[in-house]
Amino acid sequence: MSDTYNPYEAPKSDSTEAWLDSGDYELATIGERVLARVIDALILGFTTFVLLILIWVVAFTVGDLTGDHVEPLGEFLFPDNDLAYGLLTFNLFNPYVYANIFITHALFLMLHGVTLHRSGQTIGKKLLNIAIVDADTYEKVPVLRLLVLRYLVWEIPFLINVVFCWITRLVDLGYGLRADRRTLHDITANTIVIKA
Repeated sequence: MSDTYNPYEAPKSDSTEAWLDSGDYELATIGERVLARVIDALILGFTTFVLLILIWVVAFTVGDLTGDHVEPLGEFLFPDNDLAYGLLTFNLFNPYVYANIFITHALFLMLHGVTLHRSGQTIGKKLLNIAIVDADTYEKVPVLRLLVLRYLVWEIPFLINVVFCWITRLVDLGYGLRADRRTLHDITANTIVIKA
């Protein structure tokens, strides 16, 4: 009876999420996860750099037209040359840090939001055939939950300072070396990363 044609049945598709229906899951390796994160960081960094260059070019052009002075590109991109001071500064009351977090996460959502919504994958994860799924149900995770609990919450250490942020990220990554391969950001978002 299951082979009988039903004209009211929803059409089957060969979607990119077919692996979700297979029921056969293998955890992604820590190497695959790190490489996917590096790819995503390079894409985000390149996009941010291009946008900053475009903003500077527009500011320089407008400055030329209005007669206002515009800082050289190096000073525009890196206004505070005291790197050691910047690394150890308490960032909680620094509005530039909040702007940085907002802009980078907005860009992250623009770059990866569609693929995260469709298949639980960023561009890097898609290239490496791994995906984020709910740890209990193995289903796709809502993008808002991913953005807030898996990504945004982990910017809180950056409000202390950059060094503390990187120490936290290394501890987070260290958790991924356990048998269940769940990092701290997986635990907060109740996710796992599997091979797609």
